Amino acid sequence: MHRNGDWVQTKLKLITSRAQRDRGCRFSSLAYLLNEGFLAQCFGELKRGKAPGIDGVRWEEYAEKLTENLRGLVSRLKAKRYWPQPVKRVYIPKDGKSMRPLGLPVVEDKVVQMGMARILEAIFEVDFLEVSYGFRPGRSCHDALDRLDKAIMSKPVNYVVEADIKGFFDHVDHKWLMECLRQRISDPSFLRLIGRFLKAGIMEEGKYVETGEGTPQGGILSPVLSNIYLHYVLDLWFERRMKRELSGYAEENRYADDFVICVQRREEGERVLRALRERFAKFGLSLSEEKTRLVEFGRYAGVNRERRGEKPDTFDYLGFTHFIDRSRRGKFKVGQRTSKKKFRAKIKAMNSWLKSVRNAVKLREWWAILRVKLLGHYRYYGISGNLMGIKRYYLRVLALVYKWINRRSQRRSYNRKGFAHYLEYYPLPKPRIYRNLYTLAPAK
Repeated sequence: MHRNGDWVQTKLKLITSRAQRDRGCRFSSLAYLLNEGFLAQCFGELKRGKAPGIDGVRWEEYAEKLTENLRGLVSRLKAKRYWPQPVKRVYIPKDGKSMRPLGLPVVEDKVVQMGMARILEAIFEVDFLEVSYGFRPGRSCHDALDRLDKAIMSKPVNYVVEADIKGFFDHVDHKWLMECLRQRISDPSFLRLIGRFLKAGIMEEGKYVETGEGTPQGGILSPVLSNIYLHYVLDLWFERRMKRELSGYAEENRYADDFVICVQRREEGERVLRALRERFAKFGLSLSEEKTRLVEFGRYAGVNRERRGEKPDTFDYLGFTHFIDRSRRGKFKVGQRTSKKKFRAKIKAMNSWLKSVRNAVKLREWWAILRVKLLGHYRYYGISGNLMGIKRYYLRVLALVYKWINRRSQRRSYNRKGFAHYLEYYPLPKPRIYRNLYTLAPAK
């Protein structure tokens, strides 16, 4: 079985090579690649221990009869009798005011989505522009931040368009998305399969809800489909058409559905904003008016705003607030700190987790998980210039830990001295910079 999977991997490399050589090539035969061996590899890549979909089947249960399950799955795929099941919708806290919808597909659908995502990546990855960073192999948020930093530091940037697409994943237009896919794919079976995933629907509190727009919630397919959509709707349009209409410098920086655009002149920034609204409206999208604005930002912005008696402006991108800063020699540089919104959300999430585990498991067991959570925070937010931000997080977490271990029962577990003594024996990771933003090298 796995030999067939290796054969598919070879075919995907050939597909990528052809897509790169012939930018106008449309692939007419793709669905046959979803064979047992390839899908077995896809199944092995799924994360274990995840909540099940509407059928209640977990990864471990599906694995018990994997060969039999995949044989039946491939049989239905070949006969065009495979229909994805509705996605189970649950809600998790987003911030202090709202909840984020989370989609839980069934395991079988995850397997097929994984295979389809690999095929789509093999075709479209060579088409995606350098300005796109989200959900792409070998690219990260830190790469996007580094490119943005270099653009503002070295190019004539005076304004930044801080944009927010309103409910992007819920409002992707299915007809336009299929049209985007047809630019490279002509296989009717493969396109039909994507269409079925888009129309699979949602099951919420026992009620079925049709999906006339949007990408599969919680699905593995959703990130690559969103990149394809925004590649044609935003990236190519801005690079090939919008930039030609601007006389000054302009550059886009996008991570998934989050993006900013740097421009040289105010009037051109306003022009970009007007054009974005018109462009998105055509494709079923809209900008959030509360979160979209033109920010005066760059080498001369701070001085200019001070002359007018105004405070230097800031903007948020990828969890960081970007502000005008000075080096030790007094030269301009871009500063980054954890955004207040993200800081509050992270603290709230940590508080909820500590409250839930304090009595559920023994202290030593959840202490190891706490260490991992802290390291994860440092590795993302621990970029050059943000040491104070992650130190604040560490101190707040220590205060929360102290509070909740003393609320496990009516009897107090530790006083301050006892807690400090416990930390000596079982230390938590201390804040440190993990990423030098200017070189993208790990900090020493």
